[in-house]
Amino acid sequence: MSDMKQKFIMYNNKSLKTFFKYSLRYKWTMVGVVFMSTLSSAMAAVPAWLIKYFVNDVLVKQNVDVMVYILVAILVTTVIKVSSGYLASIFSSYVTETIKRDIKMDIFSHLQKLSIYYYKKNKLGDLMARLSGDSNILGQVGFHIFDMFKEFLAVLALTVRLFQVDIMLSLTSLIIMPILISTVRKYTKKIRKSGRVRQDITGAVTAFIQETLSGIYVIKSFNSEEKIIDKYKIISKEEFEKSYKSRKIKAIVNPINEIITTVMILLVTAYGGYQVMIAKTTTYGELVSFVTALGLMHQPLKRLISKNNDLQEALPSADRIIEIFDEKIEEDHIGQLISASDKVNNIEFKNVYFKYEDSTIPTLNNINVNIKSGEVVALVGKSGSGKTTLVNLIPRFYAATNGEILVNNVNIQNYSLREYRNYIGVVPQESFLFSGTIAENISFGKKGTDISDIEMAAKMANAYDFIMELPNKFDTEVGERGTFLSGGQKQRIAIARALISDPQIMILDEATSSLDTESEKLVQDALDKLMKNRTTFVIAHRLSTIINADVILVMKDGEIKEIGKHKDLINKNGLYKYYYDIQFNNL
Repeated sequence: MSDMKQKFIMYNNKSLKTFFKYSLRYKWTMVGVVFMSTLSSAMAAVPAWLIKYFVNDVLVKQNVDVMVYILVAILVTTVIKVSSGYLASIFSSYVTETIKRDIKMDIFSHLQKLSIYYYKKNKLGDLMARLSGDSNILGQVGFHIFDMFKEFLAVLALTVRLFQVDIMLSLTSLIIMPILISTVRKYTKKIRKSGRVRQDITGAVTAFIQETLSGIYVIKSFNSEEKIIDKYKIISKEEFEKSYKSRKIKAIVNPINEIITTVMILLVTAYGGYQVMIAKTTTYGELVSFVTALGLMHQPLKRLISKNNDLQEALPSADRIIEIFDEKIEEDHIGQLISASDKVNNIEFKNVYFKYEDSTIPTLNNINVNIKSGEVVALVGKSGSGKTTLVNLIPRFYAATNGEILVNNVNIQNYSLREYRNYIGVVPQESFLFSGTIAENISFGKKGTDISDIEMAAKMANAYDFIMELPNKFDTEVGERGTFLSGGQKQRIAIARALISDPQIMILDEATSSLDTESEKLVQDALDKLMKNRTTFVIAHRLSTIINADVILVMKDGEIKEIGKHKDLINKNGLYKYYYDIQFNNL
């Protein structure tokens, strides 16, 4: 019973289940594949039937008419076999490639809907390896399945012929089959296990390459090329060793099976010779027909085992990408769905507590603050004090572990996520621009924009003048991650991108900290326009930029230690005053 269960588990696989689920979308094409494969396999077995009559009637009885019929039959069946095999092949290729495309599209869509936290705990390079390399291997799963199906049908048709000729001969030939099946099952487990290890290390290598190429500026700045090369040698050697081990396991299967099937043929030949020459219970034609069927079975059986090995090697790679489906996507809303109102009147944090899944220490603890519409809220504190985590709770990048965040006295979890995020604009510290034109980047956050909207947003962001000086103006390509623009230019494009959607809540992660004085002045002026009549959260490192904030939250160890305006906090002579004095050299 346990052996049967193990055999079932071997093919009760996530990737196989997913493939068959998607294949139901193309069930009529699949029916065509099955029909054409069956026809092709049946025609491949016809020579085993014809050879009996060729020996008994043509060679022994010298019947020329039978020979003509046999030759015509062989020609016709060959044409049918290759034609149906060709159609089965192109139909299966169409289904497999279409399913691969569908799965890649669904995986990509699923990735877009995962939380920010998922990307914090998974390396981008490994995700790239899964989406590109592993998804292509997932397509090979389909090819392997269809090829195995065709070979299985050929083996089945020839097995039927074996039993038609002689039951005892057939049973003799099948004595060795349990050993063959046991060998396949044993190495199937090893192939799949080693394949998963190999793909995991391949993903790690891809992640390392992606990280080092992204950080090439730092590598060269610290003259560390040789250090990185040495690290790559180490992980590349590990990848080689895992891959080589997988290949060795796979390579040993065919020689073992070759020996087993050869022994099977020798047993049949010996027993069949006895039946013909001594017992006289079998004709020459029947023996030749039997041996022919057995010989014809050898190659499809060998290919079936080989394709099974290929399938088992591919499944771990396919599993790696299918596992992404198991990741929980962001929920649109929790509890009763409430439509968002047109205007944000207030934002309130009530006893908010937050802890990351992989941490035992809370990042935020007992956050309570009430923000009125249009107020500028500055968050100050040392790195790791919880500032970024707090503002990330507002657009629901993370969900509070305990407590509530209310907008217009409604828990933000009750709003539709897509509708709610339309309220919010974000300008990060390091502005990320997509490859494409300036116009495409500015209009990224809003559908249906025209050039007048783009120009207006650029003017408000103090970006219009430098854009008009460029050769292609708004059609200028920014390069990957905006590499063709300066830091100040990228930041102003990011501000324009936030402005064009006219958000009611703005989140600014110290957008001027890495700029030169001239760029900082232009960006700060753009930010002042951006914050006007909007509820704004500013993560501040330079306290000089938030002196006029309506509310300043002073954070330490995930808690709000002080709250108030600049003047009040200075007079309080507490933590804020300490930070202020450090920055302005009063200590």
